[in-house]
Amino acid sequence: MNGWRILESLHGHAGVLAAAALAHPAILLRNGAPLSWRSRWSVGLTAGFVVAAFASGLFIYGAYVEKLRVQLFLQNERAGLLFETKEHLAFAVTSLALGAGVCALAAPRGARALRRAAAAAFGVAAVLCLFTAGLGTYIASVHGFGAVTGTQ
Repeated sequence: MNGWRILESLHGHAGVLAAAALAHPAILLRNGAPLSWRSRWSVGLTAGFVVAAFASGLFIYGAYVEKLRVQLFLQNERAGLLFETKEHLAFAVTSLALGAGVCALAAPRGARALRRAAAAAFGVAAVLCLFTAGLGTYIASVHGFGAVTGTQ
């Protein structure tokens, strides 16, 4: 198994786990109550985990462009276009998670509406992240790094 395939797999798993992690602060903040120190840790770690999953995708992106992109489009143009869509959705998920995290953590104690808005943003990010992970799984099944070494 080549190193890029392992990194691709880890990135995919991180994406699925990020979707699950995003659901936690969405549930936690839904009533708009002030955050405890545990809730603050949950919000911060979730945002950090989403950024880490996104960063892992950025890390393998250069190798993807060099080794796979053209072949993916030649093999299945729709999958190639879905990959481009996946990139944009991943950016949206990361932006929503960071925005929701800042909103939740910086909200004044009496700002229940801000924490509810953060919960909604985390919820939207969770749904988009799950969809993004699904797209990534489909795309990797069409033509991932395993196809480069013939181990897919």
